[in-house]
Formats: sequence, C-alpha cells, structure tokens
Amino acid sequence: MSWRETLVFPAEVPISEDARALIQGFCSEAERRVGAHGGLAQIQAQAFFRGVDWEHIRERPAAIPMEVKSIDDTSNFDEFPDVDLKIPCAPPVTPSKEHTEAGYKDWVFINYTFKRFEGLTQRGVKPPKKC
Repeated sequence: MSWRETLVFPAEVPISEDARALIQGFCSEAERRVGAHGGLAQIQAQAFFRGVDWEHIRERPAAIPMEVKSIDDTSNFDEFPDVDLKIPCAPPVTPSKEHTEAGYKDWVFINYTFKRFEGLTQRGVKPPKKC
C-alpha cells in the first residue's frame, strides 16, 4: 500500500490529534510501526487509548450491539441499490500515464463489490430444523 502518497486527513473530516498520531503510527515503516518493538503494550499505551480499561474490556457491552443470526447473516450491512458498474475488461496493453494514475492503479478491485450477495440471503439457505 502506498500510504506515503495516499494517506491524507481532510479538513472537513474532524479527527483528534491522538487518533491522527495512532493512524500515522500504524501507517509507517515496519521497523518504526507502533507495536513493532513494544508489542501490544506499546499499542495500548498510545494516547488515543487513554482511559481504556484493558483488564475488563471484554466484560463491557459493545458500543453498537449487533445480533448475528447465522454465519451468512448480512443484515447489519447497509442495503445498496443495484447499479450498472462500468468496469473495463482489461487494462490497455501499453497504458498511458493518465490510465496508470487515474483508473488502472486500483485494478485489483475490479469486480469487487460491497453489495450483499443475494444467494447467501435468499436462495440456497437451508431452513432451520424443527424440533
């Protein structure tokens, strides 16, 4: 990942200095990364986590409680309308600089979607066994 070129903190998205420092600490060279030398203790000691009771964290209720009904339950994800995605079949044989920088730099995401698969939620789901 090219975080040096792509990691930005837009002014219109408020973020605390502690959060910014933690994100920058994770997005850094491996030898300088937060936790690289101090492990979990170094991560827990970051200012962003000040006030977190690590000893009892698993006993606290979730900030956003979610109910997961089955392994393929996607009801906690937002619904997105069907859209006709215009995805190129393949990059040009000799891509120009504009193609490389603008559209084809993210070629690994071709055919990736955030859409919930209908096959997992409606078809092919085994009905629950009756006792």
